[in-house]
Amino acid sequence: MILRDITRRIEFEDALRRQQDELRELSARVLEAREEEKTLIARELHDELGQLLTALKMDVAWLRGRLPADAPETAAKVEQMNTVLDQTVGSVRRISADLRPLMLDDLGLVDAASWLVEDFAQRSGIDCKLNIAPEFEFDALERSAATALYRALQESLTNVGRHAQARCTRIALRIEDGNACLEVEDDGRGIDAEDIAKPRSLGLKGMRERALYLGGSFEVVRAPRGGTRLRLRVPLHSARQGVA
Repeated sequence: MILRDITRRIEFEDALRRQQDELRELSARVLEAREEEKTLIARELHDELGQLLTALKMDVAWLRGRLPADAPETAAKVEQMNTVLDQTVGSVRRISADLRPLMLDDLGLVDAASWLVEDFAQRSGIDCKLNIAPEFEFDALERSAATALYRALQESLTNVGRHAQARCTRIALRIEDGNACLEVEDDGRGIDAEDIAKPRSLGLKGMRERALYLGGSFEVVRAPRGGTRLRLRVPLHSARQGVA
């Protein structure tokens, strides 16, 4: 009876492990499909809509240059149209970058991460100290790992801006023992264990699932000096293929 009970328990544990692996696989495929869709939309926004807006700006500039001097109201209206166009171009660029920064694919993780941190610091007013290893160290980084690191950085900065009440954030991106490592630490109010476990903490859960699927690790804890510290580590060469 004892042998039978142990055998059944082992069978249940194996079945549970297989189900967890299948769920992780499904989660990774969903993330992959979302990234592909975001990339497509970002490209269309940048290329198609961006070109149309540029053409409109050229038309407005042409119209402004041909206005009679005795039509101040018309000139003011055209200037207002030009201002709205500038705002629309900026919004399209921001939305496109939030969906999928084209520089991540075109220029690589280092440039994309630097731009993201600089943009966040300007918009939030939070002092950001960025330390990135030399760019050549990331030459072997696979696309899936680069995406995981960028999305983790993006989600971390979003959480800092929304919840941390921080004045300063430190970001480090480096290569260690064949792994790409990201660390984000703020001096805000800190995160509680119950906040991490909340069902709605989908961003944190997504980071953890992506890292584990790629064979890496993920942790988010209270920093020793207060605030929150996030660490994510993914292999440069993942055993999994095709996860974007």
